[in-house]
Amino acid sequence: MDILRDGHSNERAEPIEVSPGPDLYVVEFEFGQHLGVSVILPATCALSAQLKAWELFPEHKRRASSTSVCSIDYCEVDWETDRCVMAKRQKVETIPSFLIDEQDKERGGEGA
Repeated sequence: MDILRDGHSNERAEPIEVSPGPDLYVVEFEFGQHLGVSVILPATCALSAQLKAWELFPEHKRRASSTSVCSIDYCEVDWETDRCVMAKRQKVETIPSFLIDEQDKERGGEGA
């Protein structure tokens, strides 16, 4: 958490606490063969985003065949054309250490 100081020189400086803002998430409701609905929300975690979306759109919660949540890095809305561009955050899969050791052995690395 960063602490900022009040810029007034005549007054005693009081610390101002600044906490990070929530992340952006997209909650996607799928309806079988029909077009789905995407809701973009600020939230602290994926579960919180899903619960907020269900609270805002309870009819989608009941009728949707599935609901998925993904964090996004960027979102831009073009209000003139009603289009939205967003960059979903890619999950980086961790490679288990035993697979790394096997790859090193196959390449003739130090473990061989």
